[in-house]
Amino acid sequence: MPVALEREFDVEGRMADILEKFVGKKFNGVTIFEVKRQYEIDNRRVDVAVLTESSRPLLIIETKKKYEVRGFRAERRFIVTSSEVLGQAFSYAAILKGRHVHVPFVATANDRYIALFVTPDDIDSKVNRDAVENRDYERVLSSSYVYELRNKYLLFHKPVRFTEDFFAEVLETITGIYVKRYAFEEKRQELHYTLIEELRGFVDFLTPYVQDAIAPNGKFNESVARAIEEYVRSRGYGPTPEQLAREMAYVLLNKVIFYKVLENYYGKLERLTPLYKEGGARSVSEYLAKLEEMFEKAIEIAGDFEPIFKTGIYDMISIVESEEVLKALDWLVELIDVYKIEKFGDIIGYVYRSSYRQRRGTS
Repeated sequence: MPVALEREFDVEGRMADILEKFVGKKFNGVTIFEVKRQYEIDNRRVDVAVLTESSRPLLIIETKKKYEVRGFRAERRFIVTSSEVLGQAFSYAAILKGRHVHVPFVATANDRYIALFVTPDDIDSKVNRDAVENRDYERVLSSSYVYELRNKYLLFHKPVRFTEDFFAEVLETITGIYVKRYAFEEKRQELHYTLIEELRGFVDFLTPYVQDAIAPNGKFNESVARAIEEYVRSRGYGPTPEQLAREMAYVLLNKVIFYKVLENYYGKLERLTPLYKEGGARSVSEYLAKLEEMFEKAIEIAGDFEPIFKTGIYDMISIVESEEVLKALDWLVELIDVYKIEKFGDIIGYVYRSSYRQRRGTS
């Protein structure tokens, strides 16, 4: 396996180990009765379930993207609010609701982020039952309902810390809402910060795929290495493969967002839609080539913005071929559309600054 993509660990195990320390303890009068790994629901298994006194699940957590249609396979590197992952997690909640068991909270998590939702009371009526039955998680929830979940039921989406303090705070929050000590609105994250974490999550997801393309085996490929020499002369320092990969991922994010904003002002610009889903790109290289064509056209039509779309060494971005990457690029395009990102001001600068602090290990 490529070097950068090896960086996975047992998220399920680490979360369960921490949560198990709270068994027998009360939060807002609610006792944590048991923490179960691989909690079984109709021959399916939820990664982690937190149960109350009645052995009913208070919270279920999914830490892997599972493929059960084409034979079982698990993917641990994913965007925690992607339609497939949410479809998977909420399909479990819908199955339980059909048995008259309401799971109050659903979470999806990877090694960097956790997204925590209050479960809609009518979740069993919102899922595609055929897709649930067939474990076709990408079709379980409609695109419009995924947006509704994020907009109305997302409690928070933020970096996860594998500490007792972090998960004690999670349990304090959800039990407080459960017993109505807190209103959901009191505890939910502001949309502005949710969107920042969504975009940071995209950069974090994409970075290792870029790193393995530009620096296989940990060393820059020949073309990038030559460009790095000029970069060092002009900047006075040279980035590591991970630093350059992260900056390339960020610059690509910036270009896509800026292009989507320009769509609203230049009617002649081709609309950027989810290219993989709609058949406009069958590979990552095709997707990048199509984006580059669109960026060139934006410069031509607007007669401006070359510094945004022409970025020197960052234009040399290459990404490992993966369906996960294709789906992530589509996810980004759809996210920008549904949130109308131009309303959020300098959000890109904030994403860059927070990503910079994160990779430098500062706060």
